[in-house]
Amino acid sequence: MKTSDFLRNQAELCLALSRATFDLTMAGRLRTMATEFNGKATELDDDASFLLQLTAHNGASRRDRD
Repeated sequence: MKTSDFLRNQAELCLALSRATFDLTMAGRLRTMATEFNGKATELDDDASFLLQLTAHNGASRRDRD
């Protein structure tokens, strides 16, 4: 499982727990954690996408030079 998928899964678990609790303070904290998990997952996906594009671009550049 990719790390970003794991983080999104954790976010979903936090949201489910936030809906199941009657403690509003804890529910708020869990929603905040879910937002942070989703943000980190998006950041990791963006970084991976950038590296993939960079690698593809560098590979094309090498072929053009050869």
